[in-house]
Amino acid sequence: MGYGPQQRGIDAINLASTLARSSGAHLDLVVVLPDDTPTFHMYSPDHAYNTELRRQAEEWLADGLAQVPGDVATEGHLVNAESISEGLMAKADEPGEGGDAGMIVVGTSHHVRLGSIADALLHSASVPVALTPAEYEPQPAITRITCATGVREGHEVLVKFAIQAACEWKVPLRLMSLVAVGEDGSEERRREWSELAELHISTIAQKAQEQIPAECPVTTVVGHGSTLPEAINALEISPSEIVMVGSSRLAQPRRLFLGRTATKMMRVLPVPMIVVPRDYDAGAV
Repeated sequence: MGYGPQQRGIDAINLASTLARSSGAHLDLVVVLPDDTPTFHMYSPDHAYNTELRRQAEEWLADGLAQVPGDVATEGHLVNAESISEGLMAKADEPGEGGDAGMIVVGTSHHVRLGSIADALLHSASVPVALTPAEYEPQPAITRITCATGVREGHEVLVKFAIQAACEWKVPLRLMSLVAVGEDGSEERRREWSELAELHISTIAQKAQEQIPAECPVTTVVGHGSTLPEAINALEISPSEIVMVGSSRLAQPRRLFLGRTATKMMRVLPVPMIVVPRDYDAGAV
């Protein structure tokens, strides 16, 4: 995960710690520094600036590590890169003892704005990106995964990832569909779209249940409303669950791109959202 000294850095630690507890994963806390400025003398302004910058980064890293709960295995890293997003992606793709990183966790500015770092990651990351809502409180563990799946093609990768996570984290899986008919939507349209959504997620749920242990039940839910926010607000959402969404079909293979529906969802959801790249093939979640 990427860490900075702002509130969203603390939010990201809270979510990363919660996810690590649920999955048993190792947490890598990363502070990204600008690429070293060339210098030819130890007393040059460039050398002095880089030295001070690294000292500050080391303080941030120590501060971040001190906020990680003691039951979460954690290691701190200082990374040099042209941008924070590039540094996080490079670290995520770097082979480690357990292979490449399974996820990048970042905080967002607030409910209605991603922030430049999260926005850059959602256009180019090759692994799932977990977005932390503002002032997210750490949880003992994730208690449910809600997977938002529509009726269009391309949902298979997302559902596969959600099923795998539910199996490994030993939590229930809820398949969610949202029906927003618009302010002028007729009752006939609402009923037709609802039936289509319920049939779609029921079919997926039946297949998912065959792959998930009995102690991890699979349920379905359809949110209704004139608008997407209304449909989401009509649902029961626990503070200790996460919502998974798929990358837009406009994304390049194995890359992320946050579509309009997912962006609207993120602005309303009170819980973290994990965005899964198109054509992503996960190992251990």
